[in-house]
Amino acid sequence: MYSVNFSSKSKKQVQKLEKDLRDAVRNYVRKLETLSSSLDLYNNGGTELVGNLKGLWRFKDKSFKDIRLLGAVENSVLIITILAVEGRASSYKNKEKMAKNARKK
Repeated sequence: MYSVNFSSKSKKQVQKLEKDLRDAVRNYVRKLETLSSSLDLYNNGGTELVGNLKGLWRFKDKSFKDIRLLGAVENSVLIITILAVEGRASSYKNKEKMAKNARKK
């Protein structure tokens, strides 16, 4: 089972969401916590990013269409750290530094 943690920045971003979106994100995170492998992550809306964002994962769900959760996954210890919760249009801009830090782990 994965343990899902939020960075302080992503916690603030979740709090700024409308209540229905905030609840949808929380329900999705509870679902992520029941998963036990990378394959399960892929089957439940997770995608490992490539290129200059390698090291990050994107999580999306129908319940929060235009919101993306960006995070780092440590499969060896089954930890997902959510680093950003942003709208689809801006979620991938200026995230190279975040990806570089995720690759260091």
